[in-house]
Amino acid sequence: MKHRPIEYYRNKLKEEGYKVTPQRVEVIRALIELDHPTAGEIQGEIEKQYPMISPSTVYGALELLEAIGELIPIQEGSETRYDLSPKVHPHYICEDTGEVYDLEQADLKKKLTDLIACGPEGVSRVELNFYGPSEGMKPKEEDC
Repeated sequence: MKHRPIEYYRNKLKEEGYKVTPQRVEVIRALIELDHPTAGEIQGEIEKQYPMISPSTVYGALELLEAIGELIPIQEGSETRYDLSPKVHPHYICEDTGEVYDLEQADLKKKLTDLIACGPEGVSRVELNFYGPSEGMKPKEEDC
């Protein structure tokens, strides 16, 4: 899924009343560059340029992005991966590697959007994760 430009996130932070700190910008940059990373992967990416960044800084930025509706945590076993694409979309999680992939099938996205609209009052999001081997990602040809 294509990410918004970093300037969008800077403006969103300002609109929500938060400071645009260099550390927050680096977390956003890592989220854009990496595909569904863990907090450790984000920290490792940032440490290449800023070796003194702390895990609490990374987690704080992740929590803030989730609070303002720009980040989705994806729990995979004991590990959490992060998706900087909060629009409704399903994921495919590889059982072999734990990697997370966005599924771009329009019909699935529409069904999820419909579930939110028809769900209990106050529902803000719905998650759908498919699990299987890495070669199982190919969409089925026939209608389901």
